[in-house]
Amino acid sequence: MESQSKNEQLLILTDVIKVLVSNTETGNQYAIFEENVPPLGGPPPHTHPDEEVFYILEGEFEFIKNDLNHPFKALPGSVVHVGSNEVHTFKNVGKTPGKMIVMLTPGNLLDYFRAIGEPLTKNSDFPDLKKVPDFSQLNVEKVFQNAKAHNVAFIMPDIAKN
Repeated sequence: MESQSKNEQLLILTDVIKVLVSNTETGNQYAIFEENVPPLGGPPPHTHPDEEVFYILEGEFEFIKNDLNHPFKALPGSVVHVGSNEVHTFKNVGKTPGKMIVMLTPGNLLDYFRAIGEPLTKNSDFPDLKKVPDFSQLNVEKVFQNAKAHNVAFIMPDIAKN
């Protein structure tokens, strides 16, 4: 049987994910994907019910887990576990693309990625991951519109307090 995930690749905000094991193949027990992150790429702080385990293959990452004021480094060989509904984020703080293997349990977050991501099917679809993304060109509308339906919550900083 041909794996559905065989060639599934999605652009999620700044990052390219390549599905290695789909949640549909495991009966929503887990999913595994490779995540390629350009310099300064990464999501805003957020929560979701899926647990995540990040294994850093390449690059220099900074993670935040629960405490937005205390980021920590994650270099190749590092493993970062994020429990269910923990506030977290990461950023590629290096000057080269970063690469991680990510395992989701039970894998429902992959359905959110499919709802918000742009399928990458031909070479011209892929962004240049060596360059810092043009954040002004990101279309975040789908990201926020689909969040609640997939139990994803974004943690936005307080910009001004009276």
